[in-house]
Amino acid sequence: TPTLPPPQPPVSAEPWPLALRWSLNANGHLTAGAATTLDGRPVFLLASLGRTVYALGEEGAVLWRARTAGPVYALAPLDGAVAVGDDAGFVTLLDARGRRRWRADLGSRVTALAPWRGGLLAGGWDERLTWWTAGGEIGWQAEAGGPVVGVAALPGLALVATAGGAVAAFNPAGAEVWRFEAGAPVTGLGTMGGGLLVGVQDGRLLALDAAGGLRWQRALGEGGPVWQAGELAGEARLAAGTGGAAPSLTLFRADGVALWRVTLPAPAGAVALLPDAVLVGLMDGRVQMFDAQGRRRGAVHAGLPVWGLVAGEDGRLLALADVIAWRLVRAEGKQGGAWLPSPPLAPAPEPSPAAPGEATLIFLGDVSPGRSVERALARYGPAVPWAGLEPMLRGADLVIANLEGVLTTQGAPLDKPYLIRAHPRQGATLTAGGVDLVTLANNHALDYGPAGLGQTLDVLDALGVAVVGAGRSAEAAHRPARFELNGVRLAVLAYAAARWNGSNDVPATDRIAWAEVDQVQAEVRAARQQADLVIVLLHAGTEYAAAPSPDQVAVAHAAVEAGAALVVGHHPHVTQTVERWGEGLIVYSLGDALFDIPRPAAMRGDLLRVRVTRQGLVRAELWPFWIDASRGYQLRLLDDGQGQARFEVIERP
Repeated sequence: TPTLPPPQPPVSAEPWPLALRWSLNANGHLTAGAATTLDGRPVFLLASLGRTVYALGEEGAVLWRARTAGPVYALAPLDGAVAVGDDAGFVTLLDARGRRRWRADLGSRVTALAPWRGGLLAGGWDERLTWWTAGGEIGWQAEAGGPVVGVAALPGLALVATAGGAVAAFNPAGAEVWRFEAGAPVTGLGTMGGGLLVGVQDGRLLALDAAGGLRWQRALGEGGPVWQAGELAGEARLAAGTGGAAPSLTLFRADGVALWRVTLPAPAGAVALLPDAVLVGLMDGRVQMFDAQGRRRGAVHAGLPVWGLVAGEDGRLLALADVIAWRLVRAEGKQGGAWLPSPPLAPAPEPSPAAPGEATLIFLGDVSPGRSVERALARYGPAVPWAGLEPMLRGADLVIANLEGVLTTQGAPLDKPYLIRAHPRQGATLTAGGVDLVTLANNHALDYGPAGLGQTLDVLDALGVAVVGAGRSAEAAHRPARFELNGVRLAVLAYAAARWNGSNDVPATDRIAWAEVDQVQAEVRAARQQADLVIVLLHAGTEYAAAPSPDQVAVAHAAVEAGAALVVGHHPHVTQTVERWGEGLIVYSLGDALFDIPRPAAMRGDLLRVRVTRQGLVRAELWPFWIDASRGYQLRLLDDGQGQARFEVIERP
């Protein structure tokens, strides 16, 4: 592996025009895009987690939209048609007008599609590679050896890559021809010059030949690289961008020789090659343009993190910026600006040692390793979100969070606007952050039915993460989690707002603990008999409301009056007020902790740190942080104006 030259600050040359023309709000995170031709006219295709596929004309008009059974994770043009893979497990072929030709069921999330031999290759969480004929008949299926992250095709070979790090090739009969182990999770798969390219989570970019031999590899930086191969100034070229704290953009020859390498102001989220330029979409929302010599020639701001760049053969350009798709034009016009400007941030302090007989607890709000966060975790690994809080998390005796969504490959999705799940592999995110206890008493615990909840419980049990607020029975859902920390006996109960039981969000169930006032009080009193402190976690309230709702207040007050020392809330996705009620402390909402809602208020959460003894709360602090989507949804503390992390003491001796 030859050492690459260090990246250099880019040199600016005479600017070329680049502007925003029109946009589409997909009402859900964008996952894929393509430029193709349908019915003889150029079309942009977009896939959204809002269960929708869009076909857009050149001027942004929606030609048609197709509703899918689940959030869409894969999209591929196919001979004048459109193949779609969704989270309900279906592969659907739509005609040029968005009408269904056929639909087949893989049984779990479909993550990758590619045309091959007149038919379609598909892979997903079923850990197989499937080839369908153009008519929707299964030609063959083969074991991939892990969750599929990418499929591709070479003449006579079907290729598949897995999250476990394997790349395998199959012949037209479905027989395995060769298998290559990358040594780390694969994050991307593509073809170049009769061979293939493989991105790896440890920052390497590999070039393999058609026989599975390693042509070359380059260690580019932190996290899986993003790239595109094509022609630039009449020559075969490969442009690759990196993420992490020192992002860069490198242009390679086909043999892996670096022609130039420049620093980037933010991690790269996507790369596109034009006949005369390299475009890189950045995770801070900017799109920068470089010429063939590596000189920066232009820029525009798409507002939100740019996950994808779609370039048509005729020069059409589309930027996928979180939930927004922007048409980019090589002309003067609108320049845009940041929608989520980051506040000043500071490093986390090292924890001070606890006094004898004292325990330190940390509480976080909504933690969801699904949707766009899952994509970032796949690229960087499970520890990246917690890097900005690591000293504080390490210094706690107990870390508690709300797990918003499920960790499952099983179950059918409910028919509701927002669904949240992640692959069970992403449970490692919880242990990487030192999370000891999660509540599942929330409105997403049954997004994929009893089977999804059941597998989630199995995953958490295997990880050693305790669960409260939901279970395999009503008894388990209402059972307190008990801990003894430095001689302090704790009991933790968790509840979700009773209004969700039997609603469109949650089917009627007794497997979730519902916040009925009388039952909450009875269970708090019972738990208090064997604990020094009882803590209640409450998932309730109104989304994006700055103040608690009447049902939040009623349940929180009732819990304290029954003997709870602390009530900690979440669900509104924003922080709310703090109240001292009787002998207890109520923090109505910590907001989001690990989430992907592109609103400024939802990107700012609170970490609650409390110190307790057998006599009760000794000290409670709120530490505000920012969810930095540009760095893999990393939680980073806010600056106090003097270079230190800001915090507020809300309870003191």
